[in-house]
Amino acid sequence: MNTISYVILAMLIRSPLTGYELKRFLNLFWEAHHSQIYPTLKELRKQELIEIVDIPDGKRKIYDITPAGKELVKEWVFSKSHAPSQKDEFLAKVFTISALDRDTSKFLIMERQQYFQEQLSEYSKVLDSLSDLNQAERHKNFGRELIIERKIRLCKEELAWCEWAGEKIEAYFLEK
Repeated sequence: MNTISYVILAMLIRSPLTGYELKRFLNLFWEAHHSQIYPTLKELRKQELIEIVDIPDGKRKIYDITPAGKELVKEWVFSKSHAPSQKDEFLAKVFTISALDRDTSKFLIMERQQYFQEQLSEYSKVLDSLSDLNQAERHKNFGRELIIERKIRLCKEELAWCEWAGEKIEAYFLEK
């Protein structure tokens, strides 16, 4: 089984979800496209690791994990995780900063700040909404809360780095 299969099973362990809901929750920590998610769901059904529990509107299927799927997730949790991957186009652009002018360099950092400020705002709203849930729902969303809090902390760290980088850029171009 590939990693996305395990990740989808892990998403379903907390509650049944539609493919759309899976994609939305996966975006917290995994980049997956519909073209990956739906074939994986089909394969997991074929392996009897998930099942369709409802089709309320005749279009969207609600998927749930089977006992065999739960056992597989429990085994997977104890396996060693791969090192996190990193693909960040912004960092490739920063690498070129010595060949750029001051305004372009500052624009790069400002654009990054704006992005992470927006992300911080969105994640903060989600975290606030989680605190409004009843006890049972909060318990079910505990892992999600931990991930959102991590995302908030990473946004704050990225914003602090942007502030620092902006100061370094100013100093660099004053010396140049």
